[in-house]
This record gives sequence, C-alpha cells and structure tokens, in this order.
Amino acid sequence: MNSSYEDEEKIVWLRDREYLAMLKYVREGLLLCSIRTGPVRAPPGEVLIGYAVLKKRAAKDSEGGFCRRIFTLHPSELDERAENLKQSVPPNSVDPLSVRPGKLGRRLSKEDQEKGTFPQ
Repeated sequence: MNSSYEDEEKIVWLRDREYLAMLKYVREGLLLCSIRTGPVRAPPGEVLIGYAVLKKRAAKDSEGGFCRRIFTLHPSELDERAENLKQSVPPNSVDPLSVRPGKLGRRLSKEDQEKGTFPQ
C-alpha cells in the first residue's frame, strides 16, 4: 500500500452523497501536490470529484511534494448514471461510496469491467 494512504486524514467530496451513489465509479489517482490540505486541481481533461487531505505529520516524498489521492471523472462521464454508464470502465475505477481515508476504494473486478456489470 502507498504510504500516503496511511497519512490521509479525510476525503473531501465535491459532490453530495446522493450524486456519488448514482455514479458507478470514479477514477482514483495520485497527484503530487505542494500542500497537504486544501483543494487541488484536476489534471487537464478531467473534472475533480474529490481529494484526500493529509495529516499534519505527512512528510514530503522524494520528489519534494505530498502524494495525495484524487478522484476524477472525464467530462463525458459526469452525467453518466448507473443505467446509462458506458460498458467499458477504466482500470483505476473505484466505487466512490467505498472510499475511506487510509483505505483503498473497492475496485471494480476485471469480470465486472469486461461484462459492463457493477457490484451494488
């Protein structure tokens, strides 16, 4: 497990729980940031849905920044709900309701991704 997960204090979602429940996945990634807390910017071409806030004791990594987990979607996925979701999902997909500070989110299984079905 990435040590930055252990340094997470909380996950901040920019959408409400009801919206997150309608999504079948968010894209989970790591972003090198200059700060431990506060909002971050999504990579180009993605929309930020949530991000991790790190504990005060979190140390900078070898590249001189803080490795923080972010949750994004592509603009085309923003209004995709369970019934309309495209069959293919990215390999870094996690169930947004399963995400907790310091814990990996539940990844969609390879079988779910191949069939276009999702756990409930």
